[in-house]
Amino acid sequence: MVMRDSLQVFSAKIYRVGIVRYVDVPGEVSLAIAAGEVNAAVRGTVERLAVRSTLVPRGLGCHRLAIHGEIRKKLRVDVGAVVEVALERDEESREPAVPPELSVALRLSAKAQGEYRAMTVALRREVVRFILGGKQAATRERRVAKMVRLLEKKAEQRKKRTKTSRR
Repeated sequence: MVMRDSLQVFSAKIYRVGIVRYVDVPGEVSLAIAAGEVNAAVRGTVERLAVRSTLVPRGLGCHRLAIHGEIRKKLRVDVGAVVEVALERDEESREPAVPPELSVALRLSAKAQGEYRAMTVALRREVVRFILGGKQAATRERRVAKMVRLLEKKAEQRKKRTKTSRR
């Protein structure tokens, strides 16, 4: 393992948990980057390919890093391969830019807006990707309407669960 300023460089073997491939982050790297946090946003490289991800806990204060399929395919590596990883803490916001169509729709629906704000940043990014994936304005509008309906429905379900749990 090599340290260059805040950049932590190490080699690790890829392994599989379910369908996800990971590498274990050495304990001293976990400590240097995550500083005791459960999850830590990181950026860096895997075999010189840019990566932006989140370290997840693996126990005893250590973390693991998911090796996303896109990276594995570009590198043509899989379980058992040893890769060089360079990571540093990522302090940049991960909050997605909300498309204007969604912004207007959320302002018009307090329930949907509340549910959207309650989502994790990762899930909000997926919602934005889903909406922006529509090439035509009409497709994006339909997707926004669908998302607002789903969020409102979720808010109603949450409200019902809260009422029944109070009894």
